[in-house]
Amino acid sequence: MLLRDRKKIGDVLVEANIITPQQLEEALKIQKETNKKLGEILVEKGIISEDELVEVLEFQLGIPHIKLDMYPIDPKAVEKVSETIARRHTVLPVAFDEDGSLIVAMADPLNIFAIEDLEIYSGKRIKPRIAKASDIKRAIEKFFGKQEAMKAVEELKKETSSKEFQQSRVSVVPRFQLGLEDGTEGPIVRLVNSIFEQAITSRASDIHIEPFEHEIKVRYRIDGVLYDIMKLDISVLSSLVARIKIVGNMDIAEKRIPQDGRTTYIFADKIYDMRISSLPCVYGEKIVIRVIDKSAFVRSKSELGLTVDDEEKYNKMINAPHGIILVCGPTGSGKSTTLYTILNELNTGTRNIITVEDPVESTIEGINQVEVNVKAGLTFAAALRSILRQDPDIIMIGEIRDKETADMAIRAAITGHLVLSTIHTNDAPSAVTRLVDMGIENFLISSSLVGVISQRLVRKLCPYCKEAYIPDEEERILLDLDAEKDVKLYKKKGCQFCDNKGYYGRTGVYEMLLISKELRRLINKKDISSDEIKEMAIKEGMKTLKEACKERVIMGITSVEEFLKITYALE
Repeated sequence: MLLRDRKKIGDVLVEANIITPQQLEEALKIQKETNKKLGEILVEKGIISEDELVEVLEFQLGIPHIKLDMYPIDPKAVEKVSETIARRHTVLPVAFDEDGSLIVAMADPLNIFAIEDLEIYSGKRIKPRIAKASDIKRAIEKFFGKQEAMKAVEELKKETSSKEFQQSRVSVVPRFQLGLEDGTEGPIVRLVNSIFEQAITSRASDIHIEPFEHEIKVRYRIDGVLYDIMKLDISVLSSLVARIKIVGNMDIAEKRIPQDGRTTYIFADKIYDMRISSLPCVYGEKIVIRVIDKSAFVRSKSELGLTVDDEEKYNKMINAPHGIILVCGPTGSGKSTTLYTILNELNTGTRNIITVEDPVESTIEGINQVEVNVKAGLTFAAALRSILRQDPDIIMIGEIRDKETADMAIRAAITGHLVLSTIHTNDAPSAVTRLVDMGIENFLISSSLVGVISQRLVRKLCPYCKEAYIPDEEERILLDLDAEKDVKLYKKKGCQFCDNKGYYGRTGVYEMLLISKELRRLINKKDISSDEIKEMAIKEGMKTLKEACKERVIMGITSVEEFLKITYALE
């Protein structure tokens, strides 16, 4: 049967007993009112998940599905359709088939109008593939977002040159109009939205908007590295900064001092927290926006990148009935993600779990989370005092910064609570001496400390383009490789999937210090050094961060380049 002769998506779902005729009727009414796609309405109402929708369509229609986040999309295929068609129908060409037809990712492969539009515009026969609507939207933004930004800039430059706009350009919409269709807002709104959405689809953790004498540079931090994304005309700076300040509830009239703000942004059915910081510079205000995917913090243990040995020690730590577990590492090393993963695993419904954070990065159902408010007098220590009167089983403290917080955390651990926290040290053994330096007695540390997890993030080589090679003598010495063994290492290359970066995503590298009886006795001694603790821990089987990273290089997960970054920081 030809695809265009098949039933509509609603009929397929009813026949498969996934939705009832009543639910279909209700969704169709909403569709008439909102002009939204039926599948999108059913997902929004919680009747069916995107994954279930894809599975059912694949099974019922016999059309294969593709995961766009893992699919090497061909840019030449994308060029075969216009941005308007892609956005209107939630479709994206991804490749050419052997017979020359166009393979297209579609949220609704039964949409005959979409297929006809695609055939007319591309001049190709269309082969539909099912994909999640949210994934298609992200991919569309990745490929067309920069074009949208440039169009908005051109419109904005025209408006900036007009007298009327000069007088009214600060009077921008007071909040983000989330979820509005493309083109319903002015150019400045579309420009900011485009910058945000491109950052999200690029997996950026930070957006940098930097003014220079003749241009504005927009850069994204992706997998820990800053990349140039676009250059804008300097004439749009004041409007761009004003718009971002407004959405962040900042003072647009104040340009002489740094400011902080925040907003939320909804894109592809996900909520992102945008933390905004402004800094007055020579040519104007520099803006940095931290992009936080709230759902990314809560992961399963398998997603942390633990080895078998790491996981064994991790399990022993988190299953301790009481004591303190510390996670250490520099800013941006994934400490919060590790803590949230532990909390999620311990959140069985039989324990009272309370956290105190600055700020609350992500909310977890079933856990009581407190946000620090220094202006109101709610510090880590003040919150901890109150938490101890709330009958807690598990306490998570965002960071141990001072003696008062450290002292209360240790005493809470000794009195029968499991305490989780972070501390800024280079490696796991140094966490012990850091507590001593804060003024905590050795005997209190030795009797309360369960373990320390020191961690870093390393970039993962792209699985599609990484190249195998035989290491030279210098690399063999660096990695302490056996000269007689044939070892293959991998290096970056670059392809469409990884945007020619050679890397895609990051993984954790861990140093697991599990406190044994012998280590407790050692910690109990006065004037103990971190080197002594490290020496004994290695004898007991602890792998250092350097060794852990070396393992991942040999496994082909990361490169010698990333290994050098880790070892340089540790020396």
